[in-house]
Amino acid sequence: MEITNRPFAVFDIETDGLLVYVKRFHCGVIYDSETDSYLRFRPSEFDSFVSRLLGYLRDGETLLVAHNGISYDLPAINKIVGYEAFPEVYHPRIVDTLVLSRLIYSNLKNMKAEQKNLKTGKLPGKLFGSHKLAAWGYRLGELKGTYAEDHEDAWACFNEDMLDYCQQDVKVTLKLFELLKSKNYSSRAIELEHKVAVLLAKMERNGFPFDRESALTLEEELRGRYTALEASLKRVAPPIPDKVFIPKRDNAARGYKAGVPIQRYKEFNPGSRQQVLWILSNVFNYLPDNPELFEEKEGPDDEVVKRLKLDDETFEYISKDEDAPIELRNLAKQLSEYYMLTKRLGQLADGKHGWLKCVTPEGFIHGFVNPNGAVTGRATHSSPNMAQIPSIRAAYGKECRALFGPNGFFGDWVQVGVDASGLELRCLAHFMYPFDEGEYAHAVVFGDIHTKNQEAAGLPTRDNAKTFIYAYLYGAGDEKIGKIVKKDAAHGKKLKASFLAQTPALKFLKEHIAEMLGATYDHKTRKQKLAQDWLEGLDGRKVHVRSTHAALNTLLQSAGALICKYWIVRTDELLREAGYKHGWDGDYTYMAWVHDEIQLSCKEEIADEVMAIAQKAMRDTQAYFRFRVQLDTEGKKGKNWCECH
Repeated sequence: MEITNRPFAVFDIETDGLLVYVKRFHCGVIYDSETDSYLRFRPSEFDSFVSRLLGYLRDGETLLVAHNGISYDLPAINKIVGYEAFPEVYHPRIVDTLVLSRLIYSNLKNMKAEQKNLKTGKLPGKLFGSHKLAAWGYRLGELKGTYAEDHEDAWACFNEDMLDYCQQDVKVTLKLFELLKSKNYSSRAIELEHKVAVLLAKMERNGFPFDRESALTLEEELRGRYTALEASLKRVAPPIPDKVFIPKRDNAARGYKAGVPIQRYKEFNPGSRQQVLWILSNVFNYLPDNPELFEEKEGPDDEVVKRLKLDDETFEYISKDEDAPIELRNLAKQLSEYYMLTKRLGQLADGKHGWLKCVTPEGFIHGFVNPNGAVTGRATHSSPNMAQIPSIRAAYGKECRALFGPNGFFGDWVQVGVDASGLELRCLAHFMYPFDEGEYAHAVVFGDIHTKNQEAAGLPTRDNAKTFIYAYLYGAGDEKIGKIVKKDAAHGKKLKASFLAQTPALKFLKEHIAEMLGATYDHKTRKQKLAQDWLEGLDGRKVHVRSTHAALNTLLQSAGALICKYWIVRTDELLREAGYKHGWDGDYTYMAWVHDEIQLSCKEEIADEVMAIAQKAMRDTQAYFRFRVQLDTEGKKGKNWCECH
């Protein structure tokens, strides 16, 4: 996708609401680079506005540029005109500056210039690290305008101030586009991100079918158990001291003596952090000896302090810790379930984006996906976070996953879930390939890689090896590695050394990465310095890294993310080429993409073909990136997400 040295038209629209509600076009503005002029369109000129935009697409040269145009402006126009005026598939001359911004400035929050903007007050705190047009207005010295803040019910009807505001948006977008073009960024990365943005915008509009009635039944079950557990905890928990009461006079009925202090107690609240910590420290004199159960928080005077995480995982650990008193272990077992139920009810109903709050009257949940929300190229999810649906192995995970899917409500439609097979280790093998001539790759694809890793590290079991390799790749320290076999940090250090000694290709790879980053050690600051803070991704993008310690994991996560991005796009392309229509009014839909899995729904008679096409798309992905290791998929079909994961 080439965005430099081409004529372009930057546009923006104002309407009466969000995409789900939009009905009316108020105004639009186009900047034409060939004439260096602004064209303004009022409500009665909507047809002319649409015709002008379509004319740019038909001329074969002009780029059509907007900020968030893929997710809002173009689908909003389609909705208002009542037909697909602009394609729902990727078009090589439709450019979205929001997509470009997220790609080119993926590490925005970590950039010194951004931190300086915040510190000097050039950028409001609420816009720190934001890719919104308003944030870019501050950075570029071309403010977006305050029409929405200055007018009550600002989008109810058209006025000339709104048109001026729209033109100012175009001015900011123009300035941003010029900046982004000047970066001469990888055209392959730009194309891939635009293709993914188009597909995920379509997926968001599709929505994920949600079984509201079963969700309400599950909520009732969870609340019943929650209430019973809360009552039990109040009975068995140690008494919590309240204020000391000193009676002024005797009271024989109550047993008071004037001037004699009486300790009062309050009812235990298991949701109170202060009370729970008081019980741990004052009653049982206990804190778990596990650094993973602590989190860093900002304390007084900006000091970073570590504090115990109060959640189901912490109390699950305490309930099994032989160093904890038996009374505490019994209490922790109940607290673990209490916090788990609190979490489930938050996801299902009580949270701001609880599923029952997000489901539409039509029975769909339309979760938001930022296609490039992480520096690695991974997507991020919100409103609600579809990447955090409990797994089927978690408590109530099966019940939660079963809520998502066609579930027989769409005639003969079924759900198809497809995963990338062993992706992380295949990515590792790809980067190790030049150093071991494919030995590790062969073991990953055709052998038993976990037994190989077990022998290399000197671990007692194959399961230990599975835990070890992923912990190692995620940058686990010596102490965490040692805990895998219930030993200390010194033992963890030996395990890592043994593994590297028996896997020299990995050692060479890590050295090669450090060399590419130009890593040196500053003895004065006792910190590592990087001459370059990025590695090249599979599609030529810059993948920013914080340190050599995190570099390998960042590289692997990025490779996995880009493989999956191309894969989901290619699967959709092949399905369309096979003659199938994407949408609930067609033959198949995308419902969710989470890391290395896609969840689709389709007519039952094509489910097996959909899985076969997804496998073909993965092999096409392997060829596209010239990936050194065979890539494969695994697919399942069923009624819902529980049956397809």
